[in-house]
Amino acid sequence: MRIGIDARKIADFGIGTYIRNLLRELVALGDEYVAFAPADAALPPGVEHVVVDVPHYSIRELIAVGRAADRARLDLFHAPHYVVPLTKVPLVVTVHDLIHLRHPNPLARLYARRMIGRAVRKARRVLTVSETVKREIEQTFGAKEVIVAPNGCDHVGSSLVVGRSSGLSASPTNDQRPTTNYFLYVGNDKPHKNVGLVVEAAKRIGIPLVLVGAPFERFGGRGFVSDAELAALYRGAIALVMPSREEGFGLPALEAMRCGTAVITSTAPALVEVTGDAALHVATSVEALAEAMSRMMNDAAFRASMIARGEARARHFTWKRCAQIVRDAYFDLRYR
Repeated sequence: MRIGIDARKIADFGIGTYIRNLLRELVALGDEYVAFAPADAALPPGVEHVVVDVPHYSIRELIAVGRAADRARLDLFHAPHYVVPLTKVPLVVTVHDLIHLRHPNPLARLYARRMIGRAVRKARRVLTVSETVKREIEQTFGAKEVIVAPNGCDHVGSSLVVGRSSGLSASPTNDQRPTTNYFLYVGNDKPHKNVGLVVEAAKRIGIPLVLVGAPFERFGGRGFVSDAELAALYRGAIALVMPSREEGFGLPALEAMRCGTAVITSTAPALVEVTGDAALHVATSVEALAEAMSRMMNDAAFRASMIARGEARARHFTWKRCAQIVRDAYFDLRYR
């Protein structure tokens, strides 16, 4: 099969991680892949590159990407986000979450509802990353046969030792972890992430908090970092703290577990689904977060048990498994 993938967000933090790792593993499984991406996009070897660079969330992107897909002689086009192009090529879409339906801007909410609804109607297959989001898509848009292909976390290896820019010493094994003196937050600064709560909780217990994944102008943070730097930051932290009101999956929590780091999350359904009993789930309040952070910092036995559970759970989430489920969905369409 000749399969096109919209890779214009390949350099992004969240969805970019999905695109980069899915493409790499799909190529390893075989078939012919065409990535539609900006000229400077870093693509895995073996992927054909069609240059497309148009504004996201615009009418123009629907037309430009659609025309490029029509010219590329594809058997299938995979949109790894809910905006699907105007094309004659059969479509597969990945809907990672429905958080945009709760956006504070009413126009943004309307746009998201229309685009997600359109994607669900037009796509031959709808993919998502958790059972939580699958149920929500089915209930909200009446979709049937939504396929769950969970994200992986093996791109952030537990043996990575790069740490110069983070100020951490090398730590090749869990028995040689550096002395920890900070908590870690990984993600963006959107309202549903509750970054302000964890900042206040860290201040309350008097422990530094490192923010990674966005500029965080109001707090001061690290911005985007490489997988190697991220692994070093995970491994040097007392724990990752992820107090989101809602998530579609919660990849940072899984990445932290992969790196042998304890995890504190909210009780958002997707976070509980992904982390299971390998994380400490707490209410989204400064008091609850501060109490959980203090416990993780002061109770060495509890923290060690969370780390062990997390490492065991994370081993089940691989990008190869994700890619195999996605590829099976492609081929199921071919023979229908």
